[in-house]
Formats: sequence, C-alpha cells, structure tokens
Amino acid sequence: MTNRRWAMTQEIGQFLGYIGAERGFTAKTVEAYRHDLGKFSEFATGELGGAWQSGDVDQHTIRAYMQFLADKGNAAVSRGRKLATLKSFFKYLLSEDKIKSDPVAQVRMPKIQQKEPSYLTEQEYKRLLKVVKNNATKYFKLRDTAIITMLLGTGLRLNELVQMNIGDVNFEDNTIKVTRKGNQERILPTSEEVLIVIQRYLRTREGVLLHEPLFLSKRNKRIDTASVWHLVKKYLKQAQIEKEKLSPHTLRHTFATTLLKQGENLLTIKQLLSHKNLRTTERYLHINGEDLKAAVDKIDLQ
Repeated sequence: MTNRRWAMTQEIGQFLGYIGAERGFTAKTVEAYRHDLGKFSEFATGELGGAWQSGDVDQHTIRAYMQFLADKGNAAVSRGRKLATLKSFFKYLLSEDKIKSDPVAQVRMPKIQQKEPSYLTEQEYKRLLKVVKNNATKYFKLRDTAIITMLLGTGLRLNELVQMNIGDVNFEDNTIKVTRKGNQERILPTSEEVLIVIQRYLRTREGVLLHEPLFLSKRNKRIDTASVWHLVKKYLKQAQIEKEKLSPHTLRHTFATTLLKQGENLLTIKQLLSHKNLRTTERYLHINGEDLKAAVDKIDLQ
C-alpha cells in the first residue's frame, strides 16, 4: 500500500472513530458507514488510480459514482444513503483541514418518491393480537404478546425494543426509557395496557434483575432483532394480513397512524417517534378511500 493510500485509510479510520465516539453513532451505523466508504474507495481507485487520496476527489468523481450506482440498479434511497455518508465524510475532512474544498457540497441528493407507510387498520391489529394469543406456544405466548403489544402501543423501532432492560420500564410512572438513534436516551410515556402485558410476562421469569434484558430468547439470552423480525412476520402471515413490505416497522407505522386517526397532532406524534424533522412525521397524513368517503358523507347540503 502506498503512503497516499495509507493516509486515506487512516482518514477513514479517524472519521469512523469520530462518529462513534463523539457523535455517539451505534456500532451498527458505524459499520454501515465503513461499508459505504469502502465501496466508494474501490470505485475511486478505478477512476483515479491506485495512489489517489482524498484531495484528488472532486464533484465530477462523486457524480460519476452516483451514476455508477444508478447503472448498477441501486434504488434512489440506497444512492441517497451512500451520498449522505460521503457528505458526512468530506465535511469532516474539511473541518479537519485535510482537504481544501468539499467535493460533495454541490451534489444534490437523489429525488426519492415518498411512499405512504404501510400500516394496519384497527380490525387488522386486533386480529394480529388475537392470533398471537391463540397460536403462540404456551412457553412463548406471554412473551410474544408483550412484544407485539409493545410495538403497537409504543411505536418503538426493532433495535430499540431488543436493547431494553427490565430496569428501563417504570411501572410506577408508566414510562419506559429508550435508547434511540445516536445513543440518545428518551423517557417515553406508555399505556397501562402495555405495562400489564409486560408484567404478566415478567412473572414467568425467575429472579428477575433490573439489569437483565427485557425480552429473552428460548436460550435465555437477549432476544435479537432477527428473532423478533421472524416472529412478527410469522404472526402477520397467520393473521392473513397481506400488505406491501410487512415488517416490525409496520407496527410502528400503525402506532403513528392510530394516534393521528384519534385526533393527536403531528407535533405530539413527532415527539413520541423521536423524529428530527416534521416532514418525516407528515408521511402519516395518508388518507385512505374510506376516510375520504366518510369526510364527504359528513357534508350536509339540506
């Protein structure tokens, strides 16, 4: 490896250390940044030669990379994420005086068509809960009921749920402590119904301690995201719910949509979901055909 390439590798390492230690990014996010920068490095080597360094990259290199990704079939969302990684990386290098100008500053993010989030109707999520109670094995019934109820009743992300410990649930204040994106801790209110199903599940555990994981796998270890993903998909299928891209995140969308239908304002929902931007929350302003018909039927012309 040449000295110039070694310097580039060092810069990437320093950047990853910065976002992990100072920005508080999770290990999973840091690894995603590492992967994206590695793929860009491979492309830049082909474009600029084996001895390239960060100062050799200009906006033409970045645009060529975006076109390369598009030609490979990468969706706009995927290209946008990779470009966001590069924007963060070169902005960091500029702040550290490693480069004289930011080659990504003038490159626009790909236009992404916003799709309405997939969510469950009240009839569907009640059917889902009934299926869990009726179909789950005796050993997992209370645990799985608590998981599904918590996802529906709190709007937690999948990784937020599996990271929770027993001590993160405050049964006196009706709150839960959640570690959100960027390792930010939030105290969120939760309903009595959610707390009741958690208590029922915890009664099946022996000698529970506050530092122990809230949800355990069949091997009595912290349940992982893949296991929760699998069980949610399984019960959705058993409930005969068929929608595009069903996943645990569908239950988060359901939580937000249910609140909106009940008349909660967007700012409240934004806070509960910990969205940084209100535009992200505005995705839940979808109105289905039945809502439109009900709205028109309310018009009294007599």
